[in-house]
Amino acid sequence: MKQTSQPREDLRQRRTRKLLADALLSLLEERPLSEISVVDICQRAMVHRTTFYAHFDDKLALLRYAVDELQKYFEPVDPSLDPRTGPREYFMVLFHNALSFLKSHRGMFLTVQGAAEFYVLDEIITDALKRKLSESAPAAGFDPELTARFYAGGLLALIRWWLSSDEPLPTSHLLSNLEQFIPIQ
Repeated sequence: MKQTSQPREDLRQRRTRKLLADALLSLLEERPLSEISVVDICQRAMVHRTTFYAHFDDKLALLRYAVDELQKYFEPVDPSLDPRTGPREYFMVLFHNALSFLKSHRGMFLTVQGAAEFYVLDEIITDALKRKLSESAPAAGFDPELTARFYAGGLLALIRWWLSSDEPLPTSHLLSNLEQFIPIQ
């Protein structure tokens, strides 16, 4: 994957990646990834197609990058919330932030319906959870890989159901139930 081959990006590279990611996310509000071409993304971002391929192998690589960047906004900003000292509180803030974003960008998530797109989302969420759980796993006595895969799959299914419901449950109800599913203190 091209975005990891360069250890440090200059401002121009970061700007180009941001333009491409924003263009993809904007297009996902309108139609599924399967109906979006690299040319569509480049036109929306106002960059040349060769520039796209200088940064990403394909649109799935761009999707992975875009979701990975979005995930940074879900992280709790309170430094006292640390997965090593309070995993439940940490993950609840993370879920709350993610649900708030998804609720306001419902259309974008609902267009990501293909198997490839969901695989990318599942892998990104699983990897992030595994990294965070690895920090607290030795003391908690559970396998971070298995736990991350379990929760990522369940969360994606729950979010898909929640967003596709004609009358979705209030976020507070969803969060209070999610908290019961997190056995770690």
